[in-house]
Amino acid sequence: MEPGRTIIGVDIGGTKVAAALLRGRLPEPGARTLAEVETPAVLERFTAATDGSSAAACLRGIEECLSRLFAAAGKVDAIGVGVASCVDYAAGRVVHSVNLPLGDVPLRDELERAFGVPVALDNDATAATVGEHTYGAGIGAREMLMLTLGTGVGGGIICGGRPYRGFSGAAAELGHLTLDLDGPDCPADCPNRGCLEAYVAGPAMGVAARAAAEAEPGSGLGRALAAGEPVDGPLLSRLGIAGDPVAAEVLARIGALLGAGLTTLVNIFNPELIVIGGGAAESGELLLGPARRVIAERALPPARDQVRVTGAALGPDAGLIGAAALALTKLRGGEPGSS
Repeated sequence: MEPGRTIIGVDIGGTKVAAALLRGRLPEPGARTLAEVETPAVLERFTAATDGSSAAACLRGIEECLSRLFAAAGKVDAIGVGVASCVDYAAGRVVHSVNLPLGDVPLRDELERAFGVPVALDNDATAATVGEHTYGAGIGAREMLMLTLGTGVGGGIICGGRPYRGFSGAAAELGHLTLDLDGPDCPADCPNRGCLEAYVAGPAMGVAARAAAEAEPGSGLGRALAAGEPVDGPLLSRLGIAGDPVAAEVLARIGALLGAGLTTLVNIFNPELIVIGGGAAESGELLLGPARRVIAERALPPARDQVRVTGAALGPDAGLIGAAALALTKLRGGEPGSS
């Protein structure tokens, strides 16, 4: 068994930079269950607001987070970074970024130069997918998809046991498949309409919750609206889990729309596993049950009968742990999924 390593995992988003000092190792080849895998231990954490005023300021803020963890660790073997951008993995460069001023920044080389250790850089959703595939719900899967339901809908693809990134690193924008050609404008920086993201991401859940609150003033959602409380996705999930029938009905409708999108993905990829993560997926089976029913009714055989749809196992740490897995794999001299 290879020795444990000290890694810093970083998850860079448009509003915050989350970093963690972790200690762990890659699973042994052939591991197929959670019981056979030791998830890296989080030793320290540091979070700071993202400074989006310029590329230099953003980079400086990232380096300050890392410096704090280096000071706590004494010795760090490698850094893994997931960033909310289109990334050229091989070159270690941010190609395009909507919410961060990092477009065309050689972020891997900048951080290696600043800290003197190997750095692995990837898209944040791909990093989360690698985390779930290596240490979470996707252990042992060869063909896997992941969707993260948050402010938007992120996606990741594991093909033949390895991350699939596409020709230029822009693959796995799974939230931008079209549900309705004449649907609402996509809320992201996307020219499309009727994207899956417009129906199942956190903001869309909030819109659906407020519409239900107005239509059903006697419901938990309606009472919250009347009391001036935020009627949003988290409230919708809490009320649904608590047994509120109106909230559960709204979640079932969102789950069915999610299932319609997953049906297309099942038909295209024939995955053995689809993992659903992100804050908007906290309602669990209230969302996933209806999604599975739509897949069973509408996807093509045999793929519809083979795929499993499950919730993520690593929660909000999937991105940090996935970034650590990328760094550990770089130290080993391979690619995630290789042995």
